[in-house]
Amino acid sequence: MSTEPVNAAAFRNAYLADNFAPVEVETTAFDLKVTGTIPEELTGRLLRIGPNPASVPDPQRYHWFHSTGMAHGLRVRDGKAEWYRSRFVKDAAAVASLGRGPIPGPGAQRRDGPVNTNFTQAGDRLYATVEAGSLPVELDYELESVARSDFGGTLETGFTGHPRFDPVTGEQHALTYEAGEPVRYVSVGRDGRATTRARIDLPHVPLIHDCAFTASFIVVPDLPVTFQPQIARATFPWIWNERQDSRIGLLPRDGDVSRLQWFAAPRCFLFHFVNAYDEGDLTIIDLVRHPRSFDRDHNGPNEGETVLVRWTLDRRSGLLSETGLDWRGREFPRINGRFGGQAYRYAYTSPWWGSDASSGPAMKHDMVRGTAEVHDYGAGRMTLEPVFVRRPDAAQEDDGWIMSYVYDGNRNLSDVVILHAQDFAGDPVATIELPVRVPFGFHGGWSADKESHDQ
Repeated sequence: MSTEPVNAAAFRNAYLADNFAPVEVETTAFDLKVTGTIPEELTGRLLRIGPNPASVPDPQRYHWFHSTGMAHGLRVRDGKAEWYRSRFVKDAAAVASLGRGPIPGPGAQRRDGPVNTNFTQAGDRLYATVEAGSLPVELDYELESVARSDFGGTLETGFTGHPRFDPVTGEQHALTYEAGEPVRYVSVGRDGRATTRARIDLPHVPLIHDCAFTASFIVVPDLPVTFQPQIARATFPWIWNERQDSRIGLLPRDGDVSRLQWFAAPRCFLFHFVNAYDEGDLTIIDLVRHPRSFDRDHNGPNEGETVLVRWTLDRRSGLLSETGLDWRGREFPRINGRFGGQAYRYAYTSPWWGSDASSGPAMKHDMVRGTAEVHDYGAGRMTLEPVFVRRPDAAQEDDGWIMSYVYDGNRNLSDVVILHAQDFAGDPVATIELPVRVPFGFHGGWSADKESHDQ
């Protein structure tokens, strides 16, 4: 690596300190230490991605969302932790900083910015993804950047950081946004090709990180964080907008914008939906509500405690009602992917980090009973996004494992911890020690060697 080391302690920006701070080098490690037993059914990679500046940023202008991505992966097979790898996801700035050759693909000098938010499988290829304009980057099995991709010329603009897989149809749903473009509803088929089904023209450009879907609708959030480069103090120009109301829309899945129904919503912001489904004339939407975002803090999302809530949309009356589900500051919700867009029972969450994260448990929420179980990883240990991996041939919704990267502040290192979802509060099934820490970041997932999207 040709850049100077990043000394997080020298910066006042909270998103460059502690476990938000970038790691300085890529890592490859083999035959990792395991405590407990890795289930034999698990053969594949637990993937993780987040921002990781490749060179020393300006702490005043640095925004947590807007820097080079680093992909992390743990491969397990036959009850063994075979390897861990971390690799920079090549963008134009990282190529220059690291002194490496550029990757091929469309979008040079326009859509070759940071890619740091999530992964998706399109066709038979793995991609790192991001929202707000840059194209996905194809990764090989060992997480090396291969090429930028517009899915064979089928993406009209950039993509999203949060596609949603539909287990019924096999397609992925996405809402894309960027400055100067309408919001688009895009569907990606199993063949890895994208279809733009709707263009939603708005008088502003909202930040839309996630979407949700039901059997009949795509859920479209239009909330008061909008493109305002004239007042942004950091490099990501989506800022809280006091003049903008909150609303949420139901777009028919055929993309007919003339039938898009809007509902007035509580004044708030959301990054993540849990799930959504239809129930007669009602549409049920579970989500994590933030009181606001990017108002006082322009460097990251740190504007108060989060709440897990349910919004019930009555399509006949046009009214929305809200029910609080959990007030304990949760985020990064995951479910058994086989229940996407359908009635479901269980959700899994991590703590909300804000900019001051030290320790925190995972939670399993029973959305039917309104209860929750807690798994405490121990003092000074904090889980990142919990990923549900279904056990093959499982008959029950929660028959599977929870896999997560867990940061241990006592050692300044990370582990991968595997829980059985049906013994959530019990001892881990296995703990795999990593030789480095994995910074707080965004999303990841389980990529089985015989790929199954719904994991």
